[in-house]
Amino acid sequence: MNNSDLDISIISLTWNSEKYVKKFLDSILEDLKESGLSYEVIIIDNGSKDSTLKILEEYRSREPNFIYIPLGKNTGTTFSRNIGIRIARGKYIGILDSDTMVPKGTIKKIIDAFQEIPSNRIGIIHPKLVYPDGTFQESARRFPTFWIKVARLMGWERIRKKLESIEEVLNEKITTVDYAISAAWFLKRSVFDEVGLLDEKIFYAPEDAEFCARLWRKGYEVWYYPKVTIIHDAQRITKKKPFSKLGILHILGLLRFWVKHHRILS
Repeated sequence: MNNSDLDISIISLTWNSEKYVKKFLDSILEDLKESGLSYEVIIIDNGSKDSTLKILEEYRSREPNFIYIPLGKNTGTTFSRNIGIRIARGKYIGILDSDTMVPKGTIKKIIDAFQEIPSNRIGIIHPKLVYPDGTFQESARRFPTFWIKVARLMGWERIRKKLESIEEVLNEKITTVDYAISAAWFLKRSVFDEVGLLDEKIFYAPEDAEFCARLWRKGYEVWYYPKVTIIHDAQRITKKKPFSKLGILHILGLLRFWVKHHRILS
């Protein structure tokens, strides 16, 4: 990877994201410009067919620290994010979904959290996520198991919560967690040098759980940090259509995760 010559690189993916991407880019660029940090924003487009490409071209034409890479087709979340990680020049990397919005002061507070949290083995810092209406989003959890997925699919919320939820997360306390969804990750770029990139044999999910499992196996920690809040207009595609093509790819990703990390789940 490149040597770090910037404070932070923000990496995000787009795929038919015209509804969200302007709000996302405006919020993140405004926050970065006010932070005093040196930065770059790297966008990888997964073959958008709507006006996303036109919007990205507009930002590239006027933002000197904006990098936009069109892939021409949907390559999933791992292959495309890895492109951004490989070229990133920041000491810190922020991985954000393009349907997030970042309030002012977010990035600086996250960077400061690396000094606040009492650990020298921080792998990922994950902020509190909320839906646009302010509703809490349970985005940091225990590792996904077969029975957790069954409970989710069947809508057995009491059982799901007992198996998956972490009490400290629900009570908005700073705590370690098994994994956090990759809609909002912040980590040092050097972590990838030791742990490796995202598993490209997983097309869509649970690439986040798989990477976090490798972090823990390498002695790193995943931290939930609710003192910072990011808005996430989550689409939850596979929950809405569990047997769609993307849903089937998600099932295959889960099988790979369970085979690779069965020891950590036992």
